[in-house]
Amino acid sequence: LSSACESIRSTNGRNLSLHCHMMYGLLEERKENILTLSDVMSAGKDNDDYFIPYKREDILDVFHSLYSTGLISVLKSEDKVWVVVNKGILLTEVNGILFAPETFKQHVDIASNTGIVSVSGLTRLFPEYDPKILICFLKNMELCQQMNPSFLTVTNLHQLAVEEEKEGGTEKRGETLLFFPCLLSTDRPDEMTSQLYQFGWCLQCTSKHHFFPPRYFHVLSLRLAYKMALPQEDDNLNHYCTFWKNGLYWFNGHGVGSLVEIVDESQCVLVMMSCEKGYSDNMVSLRRDVIGEVMSVYKESCPSLEVKELVIDPKELAYPVNTPKERTTYSVKAVLSAVVEQ
Repeated sequence: LSSACESIRSTNGRNLSLHCHMMYGLLEERKENILTLSDVMSAGKDNDDYFIPYKREDILDVFHSLYSTGLISVLKSEDKVWVVVNKGILLTEVNGILFAPETFKQHVDIASNTGIVSVSGLTRLFPEYDPKILICFLKNMELCQQMNPSFLTVTNLHQLAVEEEKEGGTEKRGETLLFFPCLLSTDRPDEMTSQLYQFGWCLQCTSKHHFFPPRYFHVLSLRLAYKMALPQEDDNLNHYCTFWKNGLYWFNGHGVGSLVEIVDESQCVLVMMSCEKGYSDNMVSLRRDVIGEVMSVYKESCPSLEVKELVIDPKELAYPVNTPKERTTYSVKAVLSAVVEQ
């Protein structure tokens, strides 16, 4: 118990309840790294050294308090709850293999160039883990999104998967799939360069030593795709989303095309939009939402980066824009200050 209390004190400055100390002591004493809620409740009943709440709701409250300190991870799937005592073990054994670079001996080519991984493929790679736990863990870290196979038909991922099958890849039709943007290795499609854009904005690192980490774009692209790009079931003809290794593009069915891309050697997030005649109001509304999401993920995942917001001169929106800082740009902060002064 003293070890558990010391861990809590060194990790979190605020006081936690005695139940939290007792619970963490009980979890540390167990040899398993992943426990179900039932496992914990049974262990509490059989152990006289640690007293923990009896009610499910009270135990979940204790889990939440410990989770908020970063000491444990809590995974939920429907009515099942798991506690991960040491997240580092999962990160090493799962993420360390899934996302290992090609030059590492741990590297496995599980997603080819599509970023799509079948649940059965994940199970074969990690037979010691319940696939539901793996999916919850990876989704909880916002590294993947579960996809219905029918959604592939409204993205370029469908064609990539078909091409992979023709080349001898694994058949994935009819199976639950996971999409990992970080495992997508496809280059920017040629058709992107033919788009004409009316608006350009970017979030630029101001230090040459700062870069947007890979996970930033993984999280951002998933949020944009599933909030704004991919359609609802009754609207599947109005949207089409194109992914590549450092960007995505979608048309919203209401006259506006949107592109978000990591450029300038990962030092800049680029947002560009095209607008059909008569749909300018839609573009204004959508760009507010997209830029808001870009900023939200930045503040959550890499707030220590020093950045500035820039608007690209409308006359210099010829795409691709690989280095926005070489175009004529205007500081959003300076523009807003000038407007206020007037």
